[in-house]
Amino acid sequence: MASLKGHLLIASPRLLEPTFARTVILMLEHTDEGAAGLVLNRATEATITDIAETVFLEPLNWDKPLHLGGPVSGPLMVLHQVKEIADQEILPGVYHSIEMSHVHDAVMDRTEPSLILANYAGWGPGQLENEFDLDSWLTLPATPEFVFWTRTEDLWDVVVKAVNARKLSDFLGLREIPTDPSMN
Repeated sequence: MASLKGHLLIASPRLLEPTFARTVILMLEHTDEGAAGLVLNRATEATITDIAETVFLEPLNWDKPLHLGGPVSGPLMVLHQVKEIADQEILPGVYHSIEMSHVHDAVMDRTEPSLILANYAGWGPGQLENEFDLDSWLTLPATPEFVFWTRTEDLWDVVVKAVNARKLSDFLGLREIPTDPSMN
């Protein structure tokens, strides 16, 4: 299987396991050695204000929610669009920072757009591929709009519809999908 780095891993409607049901994951890595990603649509009730003094040893009043990046314990990290504080480029214009000085800079500067996450989703060698065999996941190339989703529509609903539209387009042999098919 080709690497899914920079793609969205979308829980299929069949995936009912509570940890991943209706999740949208940005894949950070995907190799023969395993895979890792960040759940984009699991905001917690905690805000940066709640954790700033404990994590950064200085207060910060920012009501930005902290997201749960997955079930595997891990450090605080940030998805953002500032190349100068990036540890890794995930897709063009979307960066990941895990190095604490970079995370500190992104948070204290109130970098936007951004997503601040704790923990991650991870798979061992062949584990994710086995889950594909069970039809647990759908995929879609990621875009900055999906990564930094701010609209009121549910992200999972939107990307599942995009996957279905893409499948229909492929089936019908369409080169382009109209933005608004009703205007066709």
